[in-house]
Amino acid sequence: MSQAGTALKWRANGARSVGRSLWRTARWNRVQRVPVTFPDADRVPVIFCTWRRLERLPGTLSMLAAQDVPVQALIWNNSSDRSAVDKAVADAQIPAAAYHSPRNIGGFGRFYLAREAAESGHKAVVFVDDDQDFGPETIGELLRAHRPKSVSAWFAFTQATPSLQSWASPGEQVVYAGTCGMIADSALFTDTRLFGCPRRYWFLEDLWLSWFARKSGFEVFRSPAQFVENLDGLNQSLSLGWTRSRLVRYLERKNWQAS
Repeated sequence: MSQAGTALKWRANGARSVGRSLWRTARWNRVQRVPVTFPDADRVPVIFCTWRRLERLPGTLSMLAAQDVPVQALIWNNSSDRSAVDKAVADAQIPAAAYHSPRNIGGFGRFYLAREAAESGHKAVVFVDDDQDFGPETIGELLRAHRPKSVSAWFAFTQATPSLQSWASPGEQVVYAGTCGMIADSALFTDTRLFGCPRRYWFLEDLWLSWFARKSGFEVFRSPAQFVENLDGLNQSLSLGWTRSRLVRYLERKNWQAS
């Protein structure tokens, strides 16, 4: 199977646990700021979430430490095991920090860290997933292809609903860019309207971000950087296929205009 085909393989995760997480977001103040200290003002922020893959956390930090460009790790922790996350941060070979979320709000939590990065003067932010492997040149490849007022990603498609037929070529303009291997102009996250995504769609944050970026005048394209996804059945977003279809219809009814 091709890399694109592997990346698109359906991974049911159990709608029950996702439903509980969605219910908990009702108590989350969507426009709040989060307290986080950036370990290094000059290193590129690489932001990712952790939830049920805590055993992969040290490995992800090691891959980031091996990059040929200076990076720092910012972790949005959706799990209840704070001590495991804190230990991984303390043992990391690069500057790292974690924010322990009181609610599991999925990957949308990364956007709060990205906003703090923008406020701290960082011009670009990188997103990865904790189920990915990548080589020492990968973050550098994201950076070299990056342009101001743009979003680019490895997992990128010319349609809002990904398919093998819509898998984009490097440099091609896209409708959908996944946050599993993405670099974005941090200015996008200073727009408070981004955080107005309806809570029922918070676990599809990449589709919302792609739409919002395009309608805010940002270029969205596929990056030449390469990642490898490890399919372990724990990715909650891929159990939300019907919700994705609803979000696409919701955006179409809004005539694809940010508001």
